[in-house]
Amino acid sequence: MNEAVRKLSHQRSIVGELGLNYARSGDVVSGRAEAVAEAAVPGTQTLRTSVIATWADVIAGAIAGHAINPRIPLTLDLEVQLLGAATVGDQIVGESVAVKIGRTVVVCEASFRQESETDPFAIAIASFIASPNPADVFEGGFPDFTGIPGRLSAPFAERAGLRVLEPGVAEVPRRDDGLNGTGAIQGGILSLAAEQAALSLSPDPAVAVGLNMRYLRQFSIGPCRAEATGDARGSIVRLVDEGTGKIGAIATVRLGPPDF
Repeated sequence: MNEAVRKLSHQRSIVGELGLNYARSGDVVSGRAEAVAEAAVPGTQTLRTSVIATWADVIAGAIAGHAINPRIPLTLDLEVQLLGAATVGDQIVGESVAVKIGRTVVVCEASFRQESETDPFAIAIASFIASPNPADVFEGGFPDFTGIPGRLSAPFAERAGLRVLEPGVAEVPRRDDGLNGTGAIQGGILSLAAEQAALSLSPDPAVAVGLNMRYLRQFSIGPCRAEATGDARGSIVRLVDEGTGKIGAIATVRLGPPDF
């Protein structure tokens, strides 16, 4: 198995510790998780949007991975819109399906709801391509990452090693336990950096009610520096791989109150 894939599937990975237990049944990938305090926006009981984005990337990525098997899928863009809020203690159910499986792009839709509800509190759209590197394949086919999920040992930002350097600027390192299948920084962790850069511009506790990530290139060296330009309502965030000096992703983040 590819070494990066082995680390990705390890239970101690940062993404694994977000607690999503997921499985595929036919054309649907579904997942379940609990909203824990370590996954909440600091100073609130509201689940981080970057956690939802990471979960969406996982279950939608599983759809894409099976569609383009054995090639490793790369996320092109990922959008999350909140229709409501999930709070600490909520039991979350997510489902993802393919919207389009084309020759070069796979587009998926994901929704998240509280277990006791029928309507979603968050929806996500993601698109994927196969890695252009012919060596980026899953040996033996797309792997089964199902199993007992982990539990965050610290708040998500702390666990990922994220630092806010100044208002509007956040940085996250490239770490072995935070990689995607090709050995680059995982897209959900990049969404955390974008989210936190935007949140740091707000003087009051806020939540990213809209988060749109566009991935331009792999963060293969790191660290990733996210710089937000905007205000307490929202911003555009540019994410740069400090190891290469190149912009690797661009995001738009729209903020709202935690109890919107």
